[in-house]
Amino acid sequence: MSAKNTSRSVAAAVFAALIALSALTYDRAAAHPAYQNLYSADARARPELLARCEICHEARGRVSDPGFLSGFGRAFAAAGNRITPEMRDRFQDIFLQRDEPAEEGGETIRFDTTQVAVSVVVSNARGAFIRGLDREAFTVLEDGTPQEILELQSDNAPLALAIIVDASGSALSKDLERWRGAISDIADRLYDNDVFALYTFGEEGIERRRDFAHPSGDVKSLFRSVRGSGESPLYDAILRAAEDLRARPERRRAILLFSDGSDSGSKATLREAEQGTFRAGIAIYAVDLINRGKVARNSAVRQAASQALETLAVETGGRYITPPDGFSIWGDRAKMKRVFSELIDELHSQYTIVYEPSNGRRSGRWRTIRVEMEQTDLAARTRLGYREGR
Repeated sequence: MSAKNTSRSVAAAVFAALIALSALTYDRAAAHPAYQNLYSADARARPELLARCEICHEARGRVSDPGFLSGFGRAFAAAGNRITPEMRDRFQDIFLQRDEPAEEGGETIRFDTTQVAVSVVVSNARGAFIRGLDREAFTVLEDGTPQEILELQSDNAPLALAIIVDASGSALSKDLERWRGAISDIADRLYDNDVFALYTFGEEGIERRRDFAHPSGDVKSLFRSVRGSGESPLYDAILRAAEDLRARPERRRAILLFSDGSDSGSKATLREAEQGTFRAGIAIYAVDLINRGKVARNSAVRQAASQALETLAVETGGRYITPPDGFSIWGDRAKMKRVFSELIDELHSQYTIVYEPSNGRRSGRWRTIRVEMEQTDLAARTRLGYREGR
């Protein structure tokens, strides 16, 4: 056999081996690291299961094998590779339930005070925000037990808003230009006694480009030197803003986050970022730069990033905002103005409730929080709960 034919034979053998390896890898592709990260980042994940792929599927099985997926794995796939509140309650061997201790090594919140502050938004059946309620209108339940409300702040309370903008390599120049206009519109809608700060994260790390101050001046000018480049320390940026908000005198606080949900280069985890928001008593309103349904359908990494944003928003009592019909809303200034005008109305409709848990144990348990309304035609939204410190 000639050297030429030998080379072709070797090349063919290598190519066949690569094809076989690719098929094998594809057959076991259900164990995508991005999906495992979704569970690891969940506030109610059991610490002892964080690295166990068996919660979803047989560790050494193949996708084509009967019974490859576990019950949780099938539910995860049916939900579009997302973790839903219903799944947390259904799979009690995988998720911490209320009043249940975490194993040693789990991340917990350590209290500097025994008081808990939560943001609450109340709406009626038509979705209109309701203001002017007194504390008798609310019942706060922690682990199903009513709590005494120590403080209620609502109408005319000033707002401290931290705006965080993704200026990493995943942000496009046209996105940054849109957010310049959006943030200018938001600043115009704030009340005179409100304050806001502006943060960016990207190549230069985390930068506070505007300290907390009353709305004034040209906000767009703060972006003139911003270019989308570098890593995405998203969780570090959230933690930094939460710590700054915690030091503010205003009780009504929130984070408005513009990001695609991707994180790289953070020292903090998603769970640590969420815990920082609990300590500060704030909700996150997450604006997804990318439409999840259209772009993420075939991308495990994109699905994980978008759910990270949704998790942060839902678990803190805020909202996850994404264009429902493609990208058109982010390219339409008038539509964006309406979205953010409604958002500012919601933030000014927030109630801040402070209570001291009647359960004095501090043993790393997951504590559920629920707010019920005296009027049955009203609904309250607040953070889902927290995991206690020791």
